[in-house]
Amino acid sequence: MDRTPKKESDERIRTLAFHGLLTAVVTMLTLFASVPLPVGNGGAYLNAGDAAVFASAYILGPWGGAAVAAVGSALADVLHGSAVYAPATFIIKGLMALICAAAVRRLRGAAPFIAGLVMPLGYFAFECILYDVPAALSGLWMNGVQYVFGAAAAVLLFAAFKRAGIVLFGKGRIERRGKPGS
Repeated sequence: MDRTPKKESDERIRTLAFHGLLTAVVTMLTLFASVPLPVGNGGAYLNAGDAAVFASAYILGPWGGAAVAAVGSALADVLHGSAVYAPATFIIKGLMALICAAAVRRLRGAAPFIAGLVMPLGYFAFECILYDVPAALSGLWMNGVQYVFGAAAAVLLFAAFKRAGIVLFGKGRIERRGKPGS
């Protein structure tokens, strides 16, 4: 008796659940692993959400990571009371994950730093439209700090994933290769 259709169905359910879980992780780390800052235009805050954005890219690959990053980060903006930023955040964080996942195999630890450039540049462009250039410039440096923080945290996470033997990338589930630390 062939159980292939059942296995495929179970795999789809696991994949969907994993995407949902990572979306919640992105949202929660953005909202609750954060420090509010008294600067910027939209109630700026330094948060760990970008590390989760990059981790999602590493774990789920380009399209899954982009979807999780975009939805989770935009949802955090809405729940944070910054809904005006949600459409821009959806695009910016989705692009960050997409670029990171596309580059991580070749560039390894440099990938979050390259992909993360989308964030300060994207919010600068959005705030130029929403406000004006001087107002956008006032928020640019804080987005730069968030960019460096998120990319550096992602590099540490990638090293931890490698050390733990997590080699998933795009399959929607964690797979391990060899013994942890090998």
